[in-house]
Amino acid sequence: MTIATAYRLPHDLDEGARTVATEALELSIVMPCLNEAETLARCIRKAQSFLASSGIAGEVVIADNGSIDGSRQIANAMGARMVGVSTRGYGAALMGGIAAARGRFVIMGDADDSYDFETLIPFVTALRSGGELVMGNRFRGGIAPGAMPPLHRYLGNPVLSFLGRRFFRSAIGDFHCGLRGFDRETIMGLGLRATGMEFASEMVVKAVLHRLDVREVPTTLSPDGRSRAPHLRTWRDGWRHLRFLLTYAPRYLFVCPGIAAAGSGALGVGVLATGSIALRGVELGATTMLFAAMSILLGSQLVGFGILARLYGTASGLWPTSPTVEWFRARFSVERGCIAGAALTTFGLAITLGLIGQWGRNGFGPMEPVHLMRMAIPAMLATVLGVQTVFTSFLIGLIDPQHD
Repeated sequence: MTIATAYRLPHDLDEGARTVATEALELSIVMPCLNEAETLARCIRKAQSFLASSGIAGEVVIADNGSIDGSRQIANAMGARMVGVSTRGYGAALMGGIAAARGRFVIMGDADDSYDFETLIPFVTALRSGGELVMGNRFRGGIAPGAMPPLHRYLGNPVLSFLGRRFFRSAIGDFHCGLRGFDRETIMGLGLRATGMEFASEMVVKAVLHRLDVREVPTTLSPDGRSRAPHLRTWRDGWRHLRFLLTYAPRYLFVCPGIAAAGSGALGVGVLATGSIALRGVELGATTMLFAAMSILLGSQLVGFGILARLYGTASGLWPTSPTVEWFRARFSVERGCIAGAALTTFGLAITLGLIGQWGRNGFGPMEPVHLMRMAIPAMLATVLGVQTVFTSFLIGLIDPQHD
C-alpha cells in the first residue's frame, strides 16, 4: 500500500507544511501543541539535543493546533518545523504532524515536558529492528510523584489498558502512553480518523487488529511544567476512550452479553414450559417465563447487532477480517437466513392457530390463563424471532456485498 492510496494530507495544513521534502531523514519527532509556550522550548531543545548526540538524521515537527501564546514563534525561532492544523483536537494535530513529517520513523510525544525527549534510543532501536509500533510503558519505566493523578494511575489507565488487552488480545501494558514511535508509512496506512484524545487508543487498536509488530519499551513520566490545567479531561476523555474500545469490540459490547441473555432466557422458557417450579420457597411460573422470553428477544437483538457491526466494520475497511468472520461468510447467505426465519415464523404461527382452535372448541369463552401463557409465549417468541431473522438477513446483505 502506497502513501498516496492510504492517506491524504489534511486540507487544513498550512501550505508550507503540505510540501514534503525529498531529503532522506530517519526520524521525525512530532509534538502536538496548543498554547505550550511555558514548556515548548525545553521540549524542542531536548529533542534537538537527542538528534545531535545520537547522530540520527532527523527533524523536530511542531503540530500547532491554533496557539495564541507565542508557541509558534518559539518553534520557528528554535528551528523546529511548524505545521499549522486548524481542526481542533489532539488526534487532528497529530495526524497533521505525521502527514507532514519527512522521517521514515516518527516518535510522538506531548510538548508539556512530561516525557524526556533526550532518552529516545530504546524507541529507535526497536524501530530499527523491525518494530512497527513501539509503545512507551510508564508503569515499567517509572512515574514520578505528582506526574499522574491517582485516579488515572490506579483506576483509569489500568482499567482501560486491561480492557484493551482483553478485548483485542494484546500484551500492551500501557495503552495510553503518549510517547510512542512507529513506522510512518505503516501507521498512515491504517486510516486513522479520531480527532480527539481517543486517537491514542485508535492507533493501538488498529495496529493490533492489522497484526503489526507492536512492542513496548520502558519510559518515564515527570510532572508537566505548565502552570495551567492540562487539556485532558478525566471523565470526558476516559469515556471517549472506553466508547472507542467498545465500538471496535462488538463481541464484548453485543455478542457476549447477547448470548448470556438469550441462553439464560432459553433455559428459563424450557424449564417453565412444562410447569411451575419452586426454588427455596420462591415459585417461578408463567410470569417468570414471560420475562425469560423477553431475555431471549433482547439477547438475540444484541447478537444481531454484534454481527452487523462486525461485518460493517470489515466491509467498510474500519478493521481487517478474521477467521471467524470468514467462517460466517462461508456458511451464511441471505437466502439461508430467510429460510430459517420463515421456518421459525411458521412454527410460531402454527402454535397460534392451535391456540385459536382450542379457543374455538371452548366456544370462544374464557380459557385457563396459565396454560394459555405457556403456549402463547413460545408462539410469540418463535414468530418474533423469525421475523427478526429475516430482516437481519436482509440487512447483512446490504452491509456486506458478499451476501447479495
